[in-house]
Amino acid sequence: MRRILLSVLLLFGAMLSAQTLTQTIRGTVVDSESKFPLADAMVVCDAQQAFTDEYGQFSFDVEIGRKVVAVQLFGYEPKSTIVELNSAKQAVIRVEITESTVKLDEVQVVAAPRGDVKNEMALVSARKFSVEETNLYAGSRGEPARMATNFAGVQGSDDSRNDIVVRGNTPAGILYRFEGINIPNPNHFAIPGTGGGPVTILNNKYIQSGDFYTGAWPGEYGNAISGVFDLEMRDGNNATPFEGSFQFGLLGVELMAEGRLGKEKPNAPSYLLLGRYSTLGMADALGIPLGTTAVPLYADGAFRFSFPQKDGSKLSFWGIGGTSDLTIDVSGTDGDPFTEEFESYGTVDR
Repeated sequence: MRRILLSVLLLFGAMLSAQTLTQTIRGTVVDSESKFPLADAMVVCDAQQAFTDEYGQFSFDVEIGRKVVAVQLFGYEPKSTIVELNSAKQAVIRVEITESTVKLDEVQVVAAPRGDVKNEMALVSARKFSVEETNLYAGSRGEPARMATNFAGVQGSDDSRNDIVVRGNTPAGILYRFEGINIPNPNHFAIPGTGGGPVTILNNKYIQSGDFYTGAWPGEYGNAISGVFDLEMRDGNNATPFEGSFQFGLLGVELMAEGRLGKEKPNAPSYLLLGRYSTLGMADALGIPLGTTAVPLYADGAFRFSFPQKDGSKLSFWGIGGTSDLTIDVSGTDGDPFTEEFESYGTVDR
């Protein structure tokens, strides 16, 4: 009896070890110029392939890991993008492909660009970056400013703040544009007149992509003398009614939810909600001794509701905001304590 039981356990363990974890990659293929969805584009990842529907959307399941998704469509240049796929949640991507130009009777050798920026007026000193890049660079903490210190001509201050010096210009001259709207210093504990801070309000969980300009930027970017960040916000995952994630780290306790609004259909509306609170602030509220009374308290969040229209356009409602507070108690020479409080803004852009 014991031998039979042992054989069954060994067989069951072998079956479990043979299982592979898979996850869904979803996305949309659009024209890089018009942003219009492209149908019948072939999307390949590992041994799986799929074709986009009339809304330019595709979906398939592959094994988890670092994957390369390749897109091909007649009349367009092939394009590949890297996706970090894990078992916790689906990966939602957007691939922009460019129309191809065929020239006869000549051979032209060109360098493969990392990515074209969305502004056609930017001819030099412009670089496109993705969310994946913010996770690849060491010390970037998942934010655009610290990631940009790895680019030529950009220098950071120190690890305590994310101020950047672009080609010797002041950090206060950095312009942040989010979804086409100029926003003030998007950092907690920000000092008026500066362009950085210890912790950013921006979160790579909801950023789609961005452009970084180090000089000669188009005239539409006003009030900037050092550099420009032009960021885009992504839509929520409209394939499921609810999908959530929880993250606990040094920078904060984070909770995110996204999903579909209404009934299931190919181009359904979606929502995305995210909130974060200071880890040290939560520990202080629970009575955990931190060795200091100057505990940084901050919180930030974001939301986005997207409603695709029948003509291919999209109506979106979004907002980002944050608040922070730091109280420092110092004993004066007369023995009476005094308090200095620094509060940063909390704004919502619509």
